[in-house]
Amino acid sequence: MHESISPTRKRPPPVVLDPALGTEWSFDCGAGLTGWPWSQPLDVTKLKRTRTPKVKARSGHIPVYAYSMTTRTHLHLESGLEHDLLRDLDRRPDVTWLVAQPCLLRLPAKRRGRRLEHTPDLLSRHDDGSVRLWDFRPAERQDDDFALKARLTAKACADVGWHHEVFAGMTRVRRVNLMWLHAYRRPMPWCAASLRLLGECLEPTGTIGDVLNQDAGGGHVVSAMWHAIWSGQAECDLDRPFTRATQITLRDLAGAES
Repeated sequence: MHESISPTRKRPPPVVLDPALGTEWSFDCGAGLTGWPWSQPLDVTKLKRTRTPKVKARSGHIPVYAYSMTTRTHLHLESGLEHDLLRDLDRRPDVTWLVAQPCLLRLPAKRRGRRLEHTPDLLSRHDDGSVRLWDFRPAERQDDDFALKARLTAKACADVGWHHEVFAGMTRVRRVNLMWLHAYRRPMPWCAASLRLLGECLEPTGTIGDVLNQDAGGGHVVSAMWHAIWSGQAECDLDRPFTRATQITLRDLAGAES
């Protein structure tokens, strides 16, 4: 599988030039934009991916198209590790936007006489206005080259008031739990009424077993419970396997109608 970037986007992305910055930032915001002064907030909802994930015969990863409930679009991710974090970020109420391969950084370091370049894997914007760039790499593959890029990317983010995080993966239990909850990310028409029944059942804390006992057989209350956990309206420990004894606490039913 080898996907080429569309012809209209083969041009270099606009470059953000600021003499005070040691890192050169490049974004693709579409035609007509030639630069972006950092004195103005960058509208990250306008960003397009700056490169296309590729895979060759011996690659250790497989690119995927993953649907995001946050953006209501598909994101082209480079690996399953990226998909794992997307499942986690996509359900968080504080995350308001996501962009895959959001920018190209020309870092203040050289390799073979040329500026070192790096494309972060994901950008997340949060409800407090903060922006975070994410790099994905399992701990056993974080070599000296990656460490240098991560350190310089973190400094570049700090210079412009952004944040940088390295995601090395999650526990197997949490990954499986999030994959299960991912199937219930869409609110069904019966969710609002079922969540009201859930509130009466839990008051506001109970167990998965309590909810299973409450369901009349159609599965409506149970599916509403899984959606509530996915959306953050109900809380439980995602780092432990789901069982009938798993504790659930309703946190917020204000969004039950959405």
